[in-house]
Amino acid sequence: MSKFDRLSDNALLTDNQRHALLQRHGCFVLAYSVAHQPGMRYFGNEDGVIAYRMVGRTAYALADPLAPRELWPALLDAFVAVKNDVTFWQVSRPMAELLSSKGFFVNALGIESLIDLKTYSFTGPSRRSFRTAANRFTRMGCRVAEVPVASLQVKQVEDISLGWRRTRTTKRRELSFLVRPIQLRDEPDVRKFFILDGDNQPLAFAFFDPLYEEGKLIGYLSATRRWLPDTDPLAAYFLVRHAVETFQAEGVPKLYLGLMPFHKIEDQEFEKDWLTRRAFRFIYTNPLAQKLVYPTQSLARHKESYGGEARETWCAMNTKPSLPRLLKLVRACGIV
Repeated sequence: MSKFDRLSDNALLTDNQRHALLQRHGCFVLAYSVAHQPGMRYFGNEDGVIAYRMVGRTAYALADPLAPRELWPALLDAFVAVKNDVTFWQVSRPMAELLSSKGFFVNALGIESLIDLKTYSFTGPSRRSFRTAANRFTRMGCRVAEVPVASLQVKQVEDISLGWRRTRTTKRRELSFLVRPIQLRDEPDVRKFFILDGDNQPLAFAFFDPLYEEGKLIGYLSATRRWLPDTDPLAAYFLVRHAVETFQAEGVPKLYLGLMPFHKIEDQEFEKDWLTRRAFRFIYTNPLAQKLVYPTQSLARHKESYGGEARETWCAMNTKPSLPRLLKLVRACGIV
């Protein structure tokens, strides 16, 4: 009997149950977001779930299932049977292969970047920004510290977050779905680093979500970095350098830098949707789209400055036409 004979279309798992699934099966970049992002629904049961969000009649599933890989096919079949109109976003190669075998149109979504902490160093011309940042902030009397959010004044942390957001293209609201909305509180296993000035006042922060495999920590995702508008933007490099050195001292294997949307898309492996490919290419290359929708090119340049390994990631849908589903993704992410 399949473990998914007892299914719920809105599995009411506790935080602890979802965290247990994360620690067993959360070996992909968005695993923590799948387990803990506010506003997500869950299809499955305590043995494994698909996290999703409904926009109209379309189900938007986030990343891979939090489930044993051998149970992915049964869970996917059951999910599609209930939801019919289904899309998946930022999935791994094994999930893309499974979706393709089930008749989904599979498109390249972009590149995920990661660095091997065992060999990573800050020497050489390509790492100059890290050294400059450390020297500049140290001269100003600043330091990076990993401290509980509860030990800081809430308004100070909120001011950093809101001040940074007002400088972004999507300044009106927090993004969600493909980006886990920021949580200005302490969270289980999330690492939170702050730049503190000479008076121990916070100027910037960086948060890192954990990845696991069979109960073992395998790395962290650089989930968010924010700083006050009048703070030197090299704050991001200062924060990441300190986090990298901390993780290296602890023996953490990998640091994941997240998605570079629509970057280096080739679409040569699976049956793709041509309109989806054209839409992604338009957003990536059109200056107005970069300004008004999302600055994917500048994001890719920044993440590539860290060096490291690139891995492809995919999206998929089983129902056409694709255009309304692409437009509804904008709603799912909170862009409009």
